[in-house]
Amino acid sequence: MKGKTKRINAIIGAAAVVFLYYWLVGFPAAWTIHMADIANNTEKFTDKHGYAVTGKYSVSVDLADLESNVGKELYNDGAHRIYVMWIDNAGLQGGGYRIGFRAAGTYSHNGASLISGTHHKTVGEQEFATEMTAKMTAEYKGNVYESATYGTGGLNYKDGDEFSFYLFPNDAYEKDAITLSEKGVVRLTVTGLYQNLWSRNP
Repeated sequence: MKGKTKRINAIIGAAAVVFLYYWLVGFPAAWTIHMADIANNTEKFTDKHGYAVTGKYSVSVDLADLESNVGKELYNDGAHRIYVMWIDNAGLQGGGYRIGFRAAGTYSHNGASLISGTHHKTVGEQEFATEMTAKMTAEYKGNVYESATYGTGGLNYKDGDEFSFYLFPNDAYEKDAITLSEKGVVRLTVTGLYQNLWSRNP
């Protein structure tokens, strides 16, 4: 019985050491903090070191089967990921085809990093703003359309945010270049991504 108790104590001790190590060096701590907690803590963290991400990033979506596009990746560097969160057809009154992207990053007690279509910035001691930096084009049937912004979101997920676009401009529907029952594949290209960085104040 004593041997069993010693083994249990050893396991508990080892687990405590591992937990303490990760706590000190920066454990993701999904059960204690979210990315927004870091971004909103202006006393301990700064967002002054973020920067624009160069390059064009594309994903193809099938208009014949909208649900099949959910989860397709626009961007993935191993630490940051942007993927199709939803896509729908809201009809003419709602702007036709729309798409929402989910951006997921990394965070720990030492800071956070998020590559997104939006720039989350501090504008006052406890005032924050979200600015859309991304632009999107939709290439379909030999034509390239400028996609308008549909919406942006704050850091509403524990590891990131979301941003969205209308796929096609209103005049494309008005001129019957695009219908509400398209069956083809459209190539979406996004530029202007931004790497939001929050690091501990010196």
